Amino acid sequence: MNNGCICCTVRGDLIRIIGNLMRPRNQFDHLVIETTGLADPAPVIQTFFVDEDLQEQMSLDAVVTVVDVKHILQHWEAEEAQEQIAFADVILLNKTDLVTPEELDELEKRIRGMNAMAKVHRTCNTEVGMEALRSRRI
Repeated sequence: MNNGCICCTVRGDLIRIIGNLMRPRNQFDHLVIETTGLADPAPVIQTFFVDEDLQEQMSLDAVVTVVDVKHILQHWEAEEAQEQIAFADVILLNKTDLVTPEELDELEKRIRGMNAMAKVHRTCNTEVGMEALRSRRI
């Protein structure tokens, strides 16, 4: 990306870059787009539904949110954290080795209260297979 925010000011860049990547057909099985922890997921998701060329070339399997279980409670009230959890199809509870099992259970309960439909995986170092990241809900 040239600069700016993937979720708003450079959506055209996102569409252009994905289009360029997809030109040589059948080169990719998956494309992972990683945004910052401050990104609003809605405009990025919307990109895949409003651009006809993207719709023809690919489908959105899942919106994955990585939750730092050690520090999320410090940011729990932030709108970005709430939106990313709410929009997720798959939630990775990461750094599980840094909290107690009781803390992890309580956090997962809170997250499921915000998003009961998401698949939740507990991870260390975000180690998870690609198949776990697929939703098929979309």
